[in-house]
Amino acid sequence: MSEPDKDLLRKAVARGVAGLTGTARLTVVELAADGLTTFKIHRDDNGVPRGRRWSVAWTDLTVEPNRGEDARQAVLSAADAATGEVIVVCSFPDGPEAGRALEWLQEAYAAPTFTVDVPVTTLVRDVLADDPLSQSYDLVVMRPDPVTGRLVLATTPLFPIGTRPRTRTDVTVRCEPGDEYGTAFAVVTWQGREPRLLSVRSARLPPGRYEVTAELVRPGRVTFTGLPELAPDPRGWAELVQSVPSRLPPPAGPAHLICAVEVCGADAKVAERLSRAHQVITYLSGELADLLRVSLVAYGAHSFDRSAKDRPVEVAAWQATADQALDALRVLEERGAITQGYPYHPHAAQVEDMLEAVARRLDPDGAAQVVLLTVGDRPPHPARADRSRILPCPHRHDWEVLLGHLEHLPGAAFGAICDQPAEQAHPVWRRLGARTLAHLNALDLRGLAAGLGLTAPAAGRVPFPLIDETE
Repeated sequence: MSEPDKDLLRKAVARGVAGLTGTARLTVVELAADGLTTFKIHRDDNGVPRGRRWSVAWTDLTVEPNRGEDARQAVLSAADAATGEVIVVCSFPDGPEAGRALEWLQEAYAAPTFTVDVPVTTLVRDVLADDPLSQSYDLVVMRPDPVTGRLVLATTPLFPIGTRPRTRTDVTVRCEPGDEYGTAFAVVTWQGREPRLLSVRSARLPPGRYEVTAELVRPGRVTFTGLPELAPDPRGWAELVQSVPSRLPPPAGPAHLICAVEVCGADAKVAERLSRAHQVITYLSGELADLLRVSLVAYGAHSFDRSAKDRPVEVAAWQATADQALDALRVLEERGAITQGYPYHPHAAQVEDMLEAVARRLDPDGAAQVVLLTVGDRPPHPARADRSRILPCPHRHDWEVLLGHLEHLPGAAFGAICDQPAEQAHPVWRRLGARTLAHLNALDLRGLAAGLGLTAPAAGRVPFPLIDETE
């Protein structure tokens, strides 16, 4: 086939696709060396051209001269071209079966006919991929009222009708902490006044502004760059809309997270506690980004025997970035438990020493919200002998006085991850976990962070990017 013939066929198919509206169908029938192939093309509810194809071998059609009407009906039935526009393509004109089938199709449909020697499948696929948009594509956003903070579900244009594939457009958005899927980048078309979801992909994004480039790859497919990789989001339009809060959550402020981890006992248990601290820091780093500062404190058990060293509380990081704190945490993870077994005290840990170390380093006039997250199991040593029969702290630190001092700091919050369920934990853990007390084996990161006031509760999450009124 000459290039002009190929161009004519391509233009004919493109015109047929462009003319599709409503339930109309375009049928392209290829008569090849081995059989008949039918391409049935239509537009879906979003105006995207969709095609399906099927093939029938000549041997199954028995296109023989002596079969007469039976053979003719078999060909017409396989072509399935009784409705809509039809284009017939013969890619093997020298074949007797293709020649006879071509005559029958021309008689039945008076369809335009093209003779080719290239795969029609590739040509049809290319035409569908290069089809200009028959409906506009918009990005779903939220517009906050600058005075009341109320959120309005809206859209911002991406690609108007007639846009061709490989077109790009830029949009500036602002992202707040999203829901369990993160922030959804949903593209819609319009059915009258109602949006119709075309695609939705999501990612957990740190709060902030993003310069995003949207590219129309082909009809029905839009990609976004300038963001972390987006993942498929299984939600439909109704579920997405139901997750929209009525107004913006309070803006996140700077936060100082102090992770105090008990590193005495069995290695496996210590590793699990450190793993939970790792998860919390990583999660909050994604939620708060540069607003987060992290301190990491490790404490073990007291020794009351001169044969074993009484290891002091270790401040592995103080008001560090999340990445620095995670580096320090990895060192603790590699080392594992620092005190276990005799002669270290088996029923208590240096909780009181940890509280003293934190209280001594904290700036009471600091602007950041202070959150003490304690991860462990054992109670503290008392300041003096009492009915608990736990030996007093050798440094005479009074955990009740120290904790009371921290509790009176403005905005301070206390959370804990305990090895035991709340009802089985020592009573001191109810104070260490005053805001939220989680079980080591059943940690809900989102619930923990929201309970500590570091992130918005699930009901206040913003599932779509925001565009300010000034943009």
